[in-house]
Amino acid sequence: MEVVFVHHGHGEHMVGMPDSYQIADPELTERGKKEAVRLRHVWPLTDRDAVIASPTRRALQTARLWCEGSHAARFIHPAIGPRQFPSRYDFKTMPCDANLELPSLTEQFDDFLLPADVPAFLWIQGINTAPALLFETWADQFIAWCRKLDKHRVFLVSHEGTIASYLHYLQKGEGRGGRPICPDPSGGARLSV
Repeated sequence: MEVVFVHHGHGEHMVGMPDSYQIADPELTERGKKEAVRLRHVWPLTDRDAVIASPTRRALQTARLWCEGSHAARFIHPAIGPRQFPSRYDFKTMPCDANLELPSLTEQFDDFLLPADVPAFLWIQGINTAPALLFETWADQFIAWCRKLDKHRVFLVSHEGTIASYLHYLQKGEGRGGRPICPDPSGGARLSV
């Protein structure tokens, strides 16, 4: 299985920083929507692929626009939600990085599946401020869950800090049983596990 980390498209919270970090539930900008549509040409999806999105509107909008017209499996998972990097113990989740609540996810993104074995607290708290040991436990469980999907490629639509956290953790463990991670020229990072 090949795992490809993909950053969500340009969001409203990225315009007028740092004040814009106070925007709750930011959407994609027009630029972000174009970036998401462009992914269809960079990485065309098939039924052998899965796209897993963070439970934030901007990541889900990116995934939905990218998946449009494809037969790729679609999921939402809190283990790739927003995460600060590097970890700080005094950090508080910014409004722009709060996960959408489960009722909103199931109502507004009903074309995405939710994994059944994720505890409710992870949907609410997310991984943003989780201590490193807890994050690593969830990361291992998440990668194992991805393997069970039995897909050729798994694309993770996530956030800068989350991607950096996963890459740092996986590189420490030499890919956690896979080949080394390498940057992708189209803006992602790839790992074969």
